[in-house]
Amino acid sequence: LLGYIDKCSAPCVGRISPDDHQALAADFCDFMAGDAAKFTRRLAQRMRDAAADLDFEQAARLRDDIAALEHATERNAVALADGTDADIFGLVGDELEAAVQVFHVRDGRIRGQRGWVVEKVEDLDDADLVEHLLQQVYGEAGSWSDLSANADVIPREVLVPAMPTDAGQLTTWLSGLRGSQVSIRVPQRGPKRALAETVRSNAEHALALHRSNRAGDLTTRSQALTELQEALGMPSAPLRIECYDISTLHGRFSVGSMVVFEAGRADPSAYRRFRIRAETSESNDVAMMREVLQRRFQREAKEGARFARHPDLLLVDGGTAQLSAAIEALEDIGVTGVPVAALAKREEELFVPEWDAPVVLPGGSPSLYLVKRVRDEAHRFAITYHRELRGKAMTASILDEIPGVGPTRKQALVKAFGSVKRLRGAKVDEVSAVKGIGAELAADIVEFLATLADTAESESE
Repeated sequence: LLGYIDKCSAPCVGRISPDDHQALAADFCDFMAGDAAKFTRRLAQRMRDAAADLDFEQAARLRDDIAALEHATERNAVALADGTDADIFGLVGDELEAAVQVFHVRDGRIRGQRGWVVEKVEDLDDADLVEHLLQQVYGEAGSWSDLSANADVIPREVLVPAMPTDAGQLTTWLSGLRGSQVSIRVPQRGPKRALAETVRSNAEHALALHRSNRAGDLTTRSQALTELQEALGMPSAPLRIECYDISTLHGRFSVGSMVVFEAGRADPSAYRRFRIRAETSESNDVAMMREVLQRRFQREAKEGARFARHPDLLLVDGGTAQLSAAIEALEDIGVTGVPVAALAKREEELFVPEWDAPVVLPGGSPSLYLVKRVRDEAHRFAITYHRELRGKAMTASILDEIPGVGPTRKQALVKAFGSVKRLRGAKVDEVSAVKGIGAELAADIVEFLATLADTAESESE
């Protein structure tokens, strides 16, 4: 049927001879190898021949084929003008897993791309991980007996985000596989550096997609909750997990965050953030954690049934000190029956009340991935609020020095621009558009901030 509608050469029913079919396969191999120009020239000659024979229908089909071919090869434009022959690696990860992307560049053109996510079963830095990846990617080529074939697989250059631990030995090994010199290096500048950043960006997107898919997978989430239940000796799976974190700068702009995960998925509508009320001259995470938890449970009756529900597991970011603070806070306000644990960042250990040793979840397990994601989300939510308060305070303090800007105008400027950096980059007409700020005052503000910036720059010099 495909042959009848000219979508297949149909060798199975004899619509093409074995020799012609072999030539067709050779053309396809040339095209996939990147030699599209030769194939295009061949089609163009056939089109001219068809037109000379007055077979205009066939010539039109060949014309359309050439246009489609040129459109397809536009995506494979020259990436590196110097005819580079290289594999470019990008790497993005955390303590548990890493996303890897590889661009295969041949004759300056991107001929292929690969990507995958690896679990870190060992504590590896980027240099060690790169060494493992090179051994994995090129290890199969090392088992081939035909070194001429390896010359097509092993490039002249291997560009990596960090130099592997034993770069000299790897270089010798790859050069032996290729049959000629291979270099391993980290691109520092120019087009190769720019392309390496693109590869790294692809790895970032791949890791984000992997995390999203993993978080959305019902089977994985169920497994994570079951593992966590067994590891902590809980009577049932922790369907509602609340996690708390503190962010401060030497006791200033101190905030607390509360994030909620329902059935293993984040529930942003239930998040809460707290501005610490206690006056402290130094950072005191324990006292701040106690305040946040007391305020959270004391206000539950005012927040409706949804927020009033107690968590099945209460996590705090930190170690035994934060765990003790959480327990004391719950006891002070008479909250009982809430399982509490603290997650320490360094070793990813869970501390549980009255347990002699911390709980260590298996590396790469769904349960470890879940608690780490919950903790990281609490940290992100806290530090975002902390930076917001700090930025507004810095903006307000500088605006206090501008003549003619009182509390009302200062508040309007802070609301409109949010930070000194954005205000400093604004033009006079943008500043004058703020309510209560006229053109003359706007010009004074812009001039004052410009003078302030020049003074700071000369002092730094």
